[in-house]
Amino acid sequence: MPADELESAEESLAVLENVLHGIAKDDESKQTPCREFDVASLTDHLMNSITAIGARAGAEFPERDRNDLVERQVLLAARPALDAWHKRGLDGTVPFGGGDAPASMMAGVLSIEFLIHAWDYAMATGRTVDAPDSLSDYVMGLAKVIITPAGRTSVGFDDPIEVSADAGVLDRLIAYTGRQPN
Repeated sequence: MPADELESAEESLAVLENVLHGIAKDDESKQTPCREFDVASLTDHLMNSITAIGARAGAEFPERDRNDLVERQVLLAARPALDAWHKRGLDGTVPFGGGDAPASMMAGVLSIEFLIHAWDYAMATGRTVDAPDSLSDYVMGLAKVIITPAGRTSVGFDDPIEVSADAGVLDRLIAYTGRQPN
Protein backbone atom coordinates (compact mmCIF):
# COMPACT_ATOMS: atom_id res chain seq x y z
CA MET A 1 0.00 0.00 0.00
CA PRO A 2 1.45 3.40 -0.90
CA ALA A 3 2.40 5.50 2.12
CA ASP A 4 0.96 8.74 0.72
CA GLU A 5 -0.29 10.53 -2.39
CA LEU A 6 3.21 11.02 -3.79
CA GLU A 7 4.21 7.38 -3.45
CA SER A 8 0.88 6.48 -5.05
CA ALA A 9 1.55 8.89 -7.92
CA GLU A 10 5.02 7.38 -8.45
CA GLU A 11 3.60 3.85 -8.51
CA SER A 12 0.74 4.91 -10.80
CA LEU A 13 3.21 6.59 -13.16
CA ALA A 14 5.21 3.34 -13.35
CA VAL A 15 2.03 1.49 -14.37
CA LEU A 16 1.25 4.17 -16.96
CA GLU A 17 4.80 4.06 -18.32
CA ASN A 18 4.54 0.29 -18.85
CA VAL A 19 1.33 0.78 -20.82
CA LEU A 20 2.70 3.69 -22.87
CA HIS A 21 5.89 1.87 -23.82
CA GLY A 22 5.60 0.93 -27.46
CA ILE A 23 2.60 3.08 -28.37
CA ALA A 24 3.39 4.22 -31.89
CA LYS A 25 2.35 7.25 -33.88
CA ASP A 26 -0.19 5.14 -35.81
CA ASP A 27 -1.90 4.30 -32.48
CA GLU A 28 -2.79 7.95 -31.87
CA SER A 29 -6.03 7.79 -33.87
CA LYS A 30 -7.35 4.79 -31.90
CA GLN A 31 -10.47 5.46 -29.82
CA THR A 32 -10.18 5.22 -26.05
CA PRO A 33 -13.02 4.25 -23.71
CA CYS A 34 -13.50 7.99 -23.14
CA ARG A 35 -15.97 8.84 -25.88
CA GLU A 36 -14.42 12.26 -26.52
CA PHE A 37 -10.79 11.07 -26.67
CA ASP A 38 -8.70 9.14 -29.12
CA VAL A 39 -5.12 8.37 -28.01
CA ALA A 40 -3.81 11.74 -29.29
CA SER A 41 -6.50 13.82 -27.57
CA LEU A 42 -6.18 11.73 -24.38
CA THR A 43 -2.49 12.59 -24.43
CA ASP A 44 -3.35 16.29 -24.78
CA HIS A 45 -5.74 16.00 -21.83
CA LEU A 46 -3.21 14.15 -19.69
CA MET A 47 -0.46 16.63 -20.53
CA ASN A 48 -2.73 19.51 -19.54
CA SER A 49 -3.55 17.82 -16.23
CA ILE A 50 0.07 17.02 -15.45
CA THR A 51 1.32 20.52 -16.21
CA ALA A 52 -1.54 22.25 -14.38
CA ILE A 53 -1.07 20.13 -11.26
CA GLY A 54 2.72 20.27 -11.46
CA ALA A 55 2.64 24.05 -11.79
CA ARG A 56 0.83 24.20 -8.42
CA ALA A 57 4.03 22.82 -6.90
CA GLY A 58 6.33 25.08 -8.92
CA ALA A 59 7.32 22.60 -11.65
CA GLU A 60 8.97 23.86 -14.79
CA PHE A 61 8.46 21.86 -17.95
CA PRO A 62 10.44 21.44 -21.15
CA GLU A 63 8.83 22.49 -24.41
CA ARG A 64 6.44 19.77 -25.53
CA ASP A 65 7.19 18.05 -28.84
CA ARG A 66 3.85 16.77 -30.09
CA ASN A 67 5.68 14.68 -32.70
CA ASP A 68 7.50 12.71 -30.03
CA LEU A 69 6.22 9.34 -28.85
CA VAL A 70 3.37 9.46 -26.32
CA GLU A 71 5.52 7.77 -23.69
CA ARG A 72 8.27 10.37 -23.98
CA GLN A 73 5.83 13.32 -23.98
CA VAL A 74 4.15 12.09 -20.80
CA LEU A 75 7.36 11.24 -18.96
CA LEU A 76 8.98 14.58 -19.84
CA ALA A 77 6.06 16.28 -18.08
CA ALA A 78 5.34 13.79 -15.30
CA ARG A 79 8.89 13.64 -13.96
CA PRO A 80 9.26 17.41 -13.34
CA ALA A 81 5.72 17.51 -11.89
CA LEU A 82 6.42 14.73 -9.40
CA ASP A 83 9.87 16.07 -8.56
CA ALA A 84 8.32 19.48 -7.77
CA TRP A 85 5.68 17.84 -5.57
CA HIS A 86 8.35 15.87 -3.70
CA LYS A 87 10.26 19.10 -3.11
CA ARG A 88 7.13 21.03 -2.05
CA GLY A 89 5.56 18.33 0.06
CA LEU A 90 1.92 17.62 0.83
CA ASP A 91 1.29 20.10 3.64
CA GLY A 92 -0.93 23.13 3.33
CA THR A 93 -2.94 24.31 0.37
CA VAL A 94 -2.29 25.41 -3.20
CA PRO A 95 -4.25 27.83 -5.39
CA PHE A 96 -6.95 26.10 -7.38
CA GLY A 97 -10.11 27.26 -9.17
CA GLY A 98 -10.28 30.70 -7.65
CA GLY A 99 -9.62 29.40 -4.15
CA ASP A 100 -7.36 26.94 -2.43
CA ALA A 101 -7.24 23.14 -2.39
CA PRO A 102 -5.36 20.83 -0.06
CA ALA A 103 -1.92 20.10 -1.52
CA SER A 104 -2.36 16.40 -0.76
CA MET A 105 -5.58 16.32 -2.80
CA MET A 106 -3.90 17.95 -5.80
CA ALA A 107 -1.07 15.44 -5.64
CA GLY A 108 -3.68 12.68 -5.32
CA VAL A 109 -5.23 13.75 -8.60
CA LEU A 110 -2.00 12.70 -10.32
CA SER A 111 -2.51 9.11 -9.13
CA ILE A 112 -6.04 9.09 -10.50
CA GLU A 113 -4.94 10.60 -13.81
CA PHE A 114 -2.02 8.20 -14.24
CA LEU A 115 -3.81 4.99 -13.31
CA ILE A 116 -7.19 5.61 -14.94
CA HIS A 117 -5.61 6.86 -18.15
CA ALA A 118 -3.19 3.91 -18.16
CA TRP A 119 -6.31 1.77 -18.40
CA ASP A 120 -7.76 4.03 -21.14
CA TYR A 121 -4.57 3.77 -23.21
CA ALA A 122 -4.42 0.02 -22.65
CA MET A 123 -7.99 -0.52 -23.84
CA ALA A 124 -7.38 1.61 -26.93
CA THR A 125 -4.16 -0.16 -27.90
CA GLY A 126 -4.73 -3.75 -26.79
CA ARG A 127 -2.33 -3.65 -23.86
CA THR A 128 -2.84 -4.79 -20.29
CA VAL A 129 -2.61 -2.84 -17.07
CA ASP A 130 -0.45 -4.44 -14.41
CA ALA A 131 -1.46 -2.53 -11.30
CA PRO A 132 -1.11 -4.10 -7.86
CA ASP A 133 -4.37 -4.40 -5.93
CA SER A 134 -2.85 -2.35 -3.12
CA LEU A 135 -2.24 0.55 -5.51
CA SER A 136 -5.68 0.28 -7.12
CA ASP A 137 -7.27 0.18 -3.67
CA TYR A 138 -5.34 3.27 -2.55
CA VAL A 139 -6.30 5.18 -5.71
CA MET A 140 -9.92 4.11 -5.21
CA GLY A 141 -9.79 5.75 -1.79
CA LEU A 142 -8.46 8.94 -3.38
CA ALA A 143 -11.08 8.82 -6.13
CA LYS A 144 -13.93 8.51 -3.64
CA VAL A 145 -12.77 11.74 -1.97
CA ILE A 146 -11.76 13.68 -5.08
CA ILE A 147 -14.42 12.66 -7.63
CA THR A 148 -17.53 14.19 -6.10
CA PRO A 149 -21.01 13.74 -7.56
CA ALA A 150 -21.16 17.46 -8.39
CA GLY A 151 -17.73 17.46 -9.97
CA ARG A 152 -18.15 14.34 -12.12
CA THR A 153 -19.45 16.08 -15.21
CA SER A 154 -17.10 19.04 -15.00
CA VAL A 155 -14.05 16.77 -15.03
CA GLY A 156 -15.30 14.19 -17.53
CA PHE A 157 -16.43 11.30 -15.35
CA ASP A 158 -19.73 9.57 -15.99
CA ASP A 159 -21.83 8.11 -13.20
CA PRO A 160 -20.39 4.98 -11.60
CA ILE A 161 -21.19 1.67 -13.24
CA GLU A 162 -22.25 -1.27 -11.10
CA VAL A 163 -19.96 -4.27 -11.13
CA SER A 164 -20.24 -7.66 -9.50
CA ALA A 165 -19.18 -8.06 -5.90
CA ASP A 166 -16.28 -10.27 -6.99
CA ALA A 167 -14.88 -7.73 -9.48
CA GLY A 168 -11.20 -6.97 -9.10
CA VAL A 169 -10.02 -3.81 -7.40
CA LEU A 170 -8.91 -2.14 -10.64
CA ASP A 171 -12.23 -3.00 -12.29
CA ARG A 172 -14.10 -1.43 -9.37
CA LEU A 173 -11.98 1.71 -9.71
CA ILE A 174 -12.58 1.85 -13.44
CA ALA A 175 -16.32 1.40 -12.90
CA TYR A 176 -16.31 4.14 -10.25
CA THR A 177 -15.05 6.57 -12.90
CA GLY A 178 -17.96 5.69 -15.18
CA ARG A 179 -16.05 3.36 -17.50
CA GLN A 180 -17.17 -0.16 -18.32
CA PRO A 181 -14.49 -2.60 -17.17
CA ASN A 182 -13.82 -5.68 -19.29
